[in-house]
Amino acid sequence: MGAEVEAVSPFGPLDLLAEWAHRLYLDGFGERAVQASREALALCEAAGDERTARYLQFICGVALHQLGRAAEASEEAGHLLRRLGADADPVWRAKALALLAESRVDLGMTALAMDHLAEGQLIVTAQPIRTYDHLSATMSVALALNALALFEPADELMVQMLALSFPPARVRLNVVQEAAVLQVSWAAMLEVAGRGEEAWPHYGAALSRVARMRALAREADYPEMLARAEAIEGFVLQRTGEAALGEARLRPAVAAFRLREELAETQIARIALATAASAAGDRGGAAELLTAVQRVSNATQLDVWGLVALDARARTAVAHDGRSDAVDALERLAQVSLARLWEDRESRFEALQDRVRQREMAEQHERIGRAALVDPMTGLGNRRRLQQVLERPDQRFGAVLLDVDSFRAVNEEHGHEVGDAVLRRVSDLLRREVPADAVLVRYGGDEFVVLLPADAGAGAGSGAAPLGAVTAASTRALAQRLLELVREEPWAGVATGLQVTASVGWAGPAAAAEALAAADAACAAAKRRGRDQLVAA
Repeated sequence: MGAEVEAVSPFGPLDLLAEWAHRLYLDGFGERAVQASREALALCEAAGDERTARYLQFICGVALHQLGRAAEASEEAGHLLRRLGADADPVWRAKALALLAESRVDLGMTALAMDHLAEGQLIVTAQPIRTYDHLSATMSVALALNALALFEPADELMVQMLALSFPPARVRLNVVQEAAVLQVSWAAMLEVAGRGEEAWPHYGAALSRVARMRALAREADYPEMLARAEAIEGFVLQRTGEAALGEARLRPAVAAFRLREELAETQIARIALATAASAAGDRGGAAELLTAVQRVSNATQLDVWGLVALDARARTAVAHDGRSDAVDALERLAQVSLARLWEDRESRFEALQDRVRQREMAEQHERIGRAALVDPMTGLGNRRRLQQVLERPDQRFGAVLLDVDSFRAVNEEHGHEVGDAVLRRVSDLLRREVPADAVLVRYGGDEFVVLLPADAGAGAGSGAAPLGAVTAASTRALAQRLLELVREEPWAGVATGLQVTASVGWAGPAAAAEALAAADAACAAAKRRGRDQLVAA
């Protein structure tokens, strides 16, 4: 699945700042990542490097979430959405929505999180992953799904990312690390919930991903990630009956990386070490390790590792004290909590699917509605779109009507394919030059209408200064500009010997139907006077 990265880099000139902050986050130095992001963000904003600024805003948010500071992470996600604006690249919107969803899960706002996730999931699955930003957005959505224990859709996204070959080794290593942790979480949850037989395939999948993680860590020369891979492997071996081998993997691995609270591998290693300590008769050591897991675990009903640690605490008590009412109650609490969490995830999965279907239907209806108002050849509005505006007598418009001169002769001399190309080229000229809030319509075969809202004040064209409130003078200026653009376009590039001009009529602000009728009459007068000219109503 080798895919090509976009030719224009998505990274800004100060990207090294974002790369440093991101490395701190990946390595589990959350506080330092937040500080680095905020300091660099101020610099990027001062320098006008908006592309790097949005990366830094996102890194700051995910690092805050990693630190368990959900309210601050949610706030950063909101800042990022406002930074992106209404015309944001959809995959960037998906990244911000995923961060918002993860944060709101931790804040107990599950219903809102599901709404954000449904939109984010639709965005990242709409097309194959071909860019770094799309990959990053897909990972963000997968992690948010994992936070809701929605392992199946999360793992489907992981599988897509694991198949990619274009990212560098360190990026692929990050993907396989998260994919391995997902499988271990899935398996441990099933095991403690009393569904041990279902857990085994996921432990097996985790070992397979750990092997790949180890190979990529060596390729990327990343010793700490290699140690984290071996910590996961040690836990899995211990849970699947290979306690001695698991401990042999685990102890040197733990010695090779600092057990930072932000890392999932830290909690995984602590639970495994506690189990080994209990088996060796070190009850105090086991209790200390399990207490550390529960102390840093998220205070939400969706925290798998906190509940796995609670179950391990119950097993330790049974091993040392035998059965008792208190121990039985502790064991039941862990098992029942995870069993309930597993059952709840089914309803969350159905709720997510319902939201996705609702969004798909809404988008389909919107597409159908838009298609009914669009001319298929040029992508401009059609007569039905124009009729919508004509039915609003309470709004005033300046009107420009442009008619391609001698269009029948173009078709006869050069062929209908060239004629179609002329119409599309004229459409592109209009689309580039008219204000963003104008109504732009293909009126007939070779006629185009521009209606300028008199109370708008949009800028004319991509490089033009703002028009201010639409007046007769500004309407005339735009009409003159369109006439000249058609005349000056290098039409010989479309077909040898091709020359194209237009007749243009315009009318000052009036009710839409009145302005259009006046501009139509002016355009007809321009044709009668010899074409390639502008006439006022």
